[in-house]
Amino acid sequence: MLLWLVGLMIVINSSPAINLGRALGTLEIVVELYGRVVVPLEVMQEIEAGGDKDATADLLRGCSAIEVRGQRVATPRWLAHELDRGEAAVIQTALAEGIPTVVLDDLKARRAARLAGLEVTGSLGVLVFSKQMGKLRSVREAIERMKEAGAWLGDPVIERALKLADED
Repeated sequence: MLLWLVGLMIVINSSPAINLGRALGTLEIVVELYGRVVVPLEVMQEIEAGGDKDATADLLRGCSAIEVRGQRVATPRWLAHELDRGEAAVIQTALAEGIPTVVLDDLKARRAARLAGLEVTGSLGVLVFSKQMGKLRSVREAIERMKEAGAWLGDPVIERALKLADED
């Protein structure tokens, strides 16, 4: 699926942005794959709250094709009640603007997005897609960089990603 060729947009949550920044050292690859990347204000605030821990906020601001929004997203009660502010803002932004795909790692948020009719991928899905599109040499090495930086990933999820990337 060559999403970047048709210029689609995605909305990304904080943990995938952080994980991908650590795994890839840049977020330019995400832009190359998906076109424009939207970051709701709530997500940026979460990232900036941990700003002394990594460079994700700088990576987001340093790429002109990444839109960091400046206004809060009004989220419906069903989202605000079930999810944290960033996850709810990601889903609501995608729904309100007709953006078909969201990047979420949290299982509960992924379920909510799917129930809302959105396509969902996560950090590892982006890494696999990156390799399939010739933008990444090794998913295994990228996962190791994520884990070294403190990301928690379950073995079944890692095994599935490595299988999809033909690295099993």
